[in-house]
Amino acid sequence: MADKRRRGDQLENTIYETTLRILERDGYNKTSFAQIAREAKTSRTVLYRRWDSVFELFHDAITANEFSEPPYDIAINTGSLRSDLIALGHYYENYGSHVNNEFVRASVQEFSQGSLLAKRLMSQVRRSNLATMAKISNHAIENQELDQAPSEQVQLLLFEILRYHSILVNNATGPDIPTLVDEIILPAFYAGGKL
Repeated sequence: MADKRRRGDQLENTIYETTLRILERDGYNKTSFAQIAREAKTSRTVLYRRWDSVFELFHDAITANEFSEPPYDIAINTGSLRSDLIALGHYYENYGSHVNNEFVRASVQEFSQGSLLAKRLMSQVRRSNLATMAKISNHAIENQELDQAPSEQVQLLLFEILRYHSILVNNATGPDIPTLVDEIILPAFYAGGKL
């Protein structure tokens, strides 16, 4: 009996799973539509009809499988600014995976080449990061640890350092979060958040 032709969600899920498996195994720079089509047992035409680039397919696959940037509607309120920042750092660090790190590297590469999707994603990540830090800053103001929220530059610092380690340092352990918070992030928050 002949194989039934896959369509719709079944085909899409197969393509997404295949894309993530190849990216984890081979990395973004070694992934092509031809390879994805071959391993997903479909045609390149199917891929080209839906996605303009491997990066767009990667984005959809990672989003569909919830491996993208951590969800930022998380509620971190431990009772102190220091503990909130440490908890957020650990959450962000633990949420990552090789696939997520590969996606961040691919986004940076695509961003540097002018990809509009990458620019849009970077903008969304920035807004999400700031929304999370606004919650943490507001808790610190309520707890009278800060008089005001520090600058956006300071609020983004923890995320930027962790992304730097993910992209460029790429070691298994990452930075020591409590030390990072105590020596860099918290002093910056206090300098920018006190009147």
